[in-house]
Amino acid sequence: MKRKYNLGIIGHPLGHTLSPVMHRATAESLGMEVSYDPFDVTPEDLPKFMAGLGHGGLDGLNVTVPHKLAVMESMDEISEEAEKIGAVNTIVVSDGRLSGHNTDAYGFITSITDNAKIDPSNQRTLVLGAGGAARAVVWAMIKAGARVTIANRTEQKAAKIADDFSAAGAPVDVMEFGSQLLASVAKDSRIIINATSVGMKGGGEGALPDLGPSLHEDQLVVDIVYRPLDTPLLQMARQAGAATLDGLWMLIHQGAGSFKLWTGQTPSPAVARAALEKALRQG
Repeated sequence: MKRKYNLGIIGHPLGHTLSPVMHRATAESLGMEVSYDPFDVTPEDLPKFMAGLGHGGLDGLNVTVPHKLAVMESMDEISEEAEKIGAVNTIVVSDGRLSGHNTDAYGFITSITDNAKIDPSNQRTLVLGAGGAARAVVWAMIKAGARVTIANRTEQKAAKIADDFSAAGAPVDVMEFGSQLLASVAKDSRIIINATSVGMKGGGEGALPDLGPSLHEDQLVVDIVYRPLDTPLLQMARQAGAATLDGLWMLIHQGAGSFKLWTGQTPSPAVARAALEKALRQG
């Protein structure tokens, strides 16, 4: 008898999530019986939800904002990756035990190597932002051997990431968006990554620094935003002759990492991409 997997995603609010579209398409392409449902759980209700998770009939969950840190205290086991990044985005439920994982770093670096076809080793990399997504991006690039500089609106948050990861033997430089050195650092960078939500539909307040004069054809510019797929940063990069990579590939590969943890099966990125692009076109 074919096994059914009961999966889902928790966060608050969840109106924007594309994860059900991706995982349902993946399951269908693999001939698997999978349910994948959104659970809009407020921070106040999270402890009660987590307390019943081990025996609630679910086999696994994705975790999104604002719960990626808060769920960690409910885990029986936490992977090294999740520990380093300081966030759980995937929970596996097995025999009443909860194990926490993070596939965001895997998702990001796979998009760089598989879709942009770039080896980040020893490449100068500028990461814009110092939030939760930036931690995963920075960790992924450090593990791949890149030389990373973090630029953020305030240097303090960037310095916290740098201190945490420098302790692991990976020195990271930091600067503020307003730094006079930012333009030259950007120009010297082989890879530039927007790891903020600036430009994302329905979020992302504030603005990125104007890097237009620093962009050129020997660069890869990445935006983790995927709504819209073609962001102002990517448009500006293309005009300068740079290669570009949108944020949908990171979403796809982190989802594939989660799906494999739950089921042992490896999804097709192309199937997920087609389903997600269709959903985005439909609004």
